[in-house]
Amino acid sequence: MIMNADTDIQVWLEAFSRPPPGIIIPYVKTARDRTLRYRVLAVKDGAAGRATFSQSGIVDLRAGVPAALGRLSVNHGPRDECHIALTLSEPGANVLNYHFACPTTVQYPANNYLKQQ
Repeated sequence: MIMNADTDIQVWLEAFSRPPPGIIIPYVKTARDRTLRYRVLAVKDGAAGRATFSQSGIVDLRAGVPAALGRLSVNHGPRDECHIALTLSEPGANVLNYHFACPTTVQYPANNYLKQQ
């Protein structure tokens, strides 16, 4: 189930690529205190085949304070297909799904929020 955009939740990635492989850190920030379940899924398809990584947990968020949802180590080349899916949910509410292409730059600016799809 996909929920309509929840305007008080912001999700973004920060990426660091020195030295390879790159490190990707997904962040979430909300306008109010809340507890969310999350699942991060990274998928890379390339000449060597398919690689997937999944991580999930529960995060306690404080209003206006960004929280990192772990760290992903991703090594992908220019011909590889790579994406990250992030799912957020809380009891009694619908599920929020966010989709990102794997970053290829050294670092995403902290204000590079991507909209829910």
